[in-house]
Amino acid sequence: MTSSFDTPDIPLIDFGPFLNGSAGDRTQVAASIDVAFKSHGFIYLRNHGINQRKVDECFRWSKRFFDLTELEKNMQPSQSQSHYRGYSGVGNEKVREHICIKEGFGCGNPVDRSQPNIWPPEELLPGFRAFMENFFGECTNLVHQLLYSLSLVLDLPSSDALSGSHVLSVFNLDLIHYPRVPTQLLHAGTIARLPAHSDLGTLTLLFQDDIGGLEVADLASANAENSAEFEKHGSFKPVKPLPGTVIVNVGYLLMRWSNGRWKNTIHRVVGPLKSMAVRDDPRSTKPDISSLEDTTPERYSIPFSAIPDPETMIEALPGCWSEDVPKRWKPINAGNYFRRKLESIYA
Repeated sequence: MTSSFDTPDIPLIDFGPFLNGSAGDRTQVAASIDVAFKSHGFIYLRNHGINQRKVDECFRWSKRFFDLTELEKNMQPSQSQSHYRGYSGVGNEKVREHICIKEGFGCGNPVDRSQPNIWPPEELLPGFRAFMENFFGECTNLVHQLLYSLSLVLDLPSSDALSGSHVLSVFNLDLIHYPRVPTQLLHAGTIARLPAHSDLGTLTLLFQDDIGGLEVADLASANAENSAEFEKHGSFKPVKPLPGTVIVNVGYLLMRWSNGRWKNTIHRVVGPLKSMAVRDDPRSTKPDISSLEDTTPERYSIPFSAIPDPETMIEALPGCWSEDVPKRWKPINAGNYFRRKLESIYA
């Protein structure tokens, strides 16, 4: 398991012409996304339609939420295998038996009755719920536009063929806080922020702060599709924060839907490779993982995960298979798959 200082050649795509341009512009942008998803599974997207001021405000709300006391944050039930909305404390999630040193707050579609949102009391964070519901709507609109672009690429019978399988918008908007941790333990792998994994659903939008720590697999460095094996034998490259952009990556179900056309690339969150250690501050209210002096600073990120409607059957789409390119996977039910995966996440 190694890390490289080289920045991965993740394509930067201007989505403005798709949102506001001609039919030819839309076709060209969609084709660029197709090529990028085939080769990398990740893109930087700029001019995506979500105002940067709103993104900045969401990070401010995130900090305000995680600055609450433990008692205040736990005034609601914790996330579980059966309910994944609301607050999730440090160490409550695991990836392949590795406890993740992070905490989160998750919310979904306000009209989703199967997974009702759990909000902190309004008097505790006035305006928090209203903002988050609005930001959820902004991210939802972007996901559907991206799904339109992918339907266009495959020349599906309807431009909303993929979007139509997400009509319930059972999506997840998460605020993530990685507390500051001892740099030595983090780089040694003794503790983990988020081990190597691949995302579950269709598409993930990711807004990140300027601290860094996200890394994507160098696909040429190891012949391994399994996350655990790749983390042992492969290498990773940092994905530097690029102001004004959102990172978009392919989820596992979209990879299966496209019959492997689009890559579900392995990625992880570690400590920034360049020295960013700070001295331990005894006045800090953040949890101390160890008494070691040098610590990697805290990090905030905002992932938004798109998941197909629960009854959707995921099988190779037209244009993704033929006699020469047979179907690689059997059909699976999206809802059943997602429920099984949740059982392995929460510690």
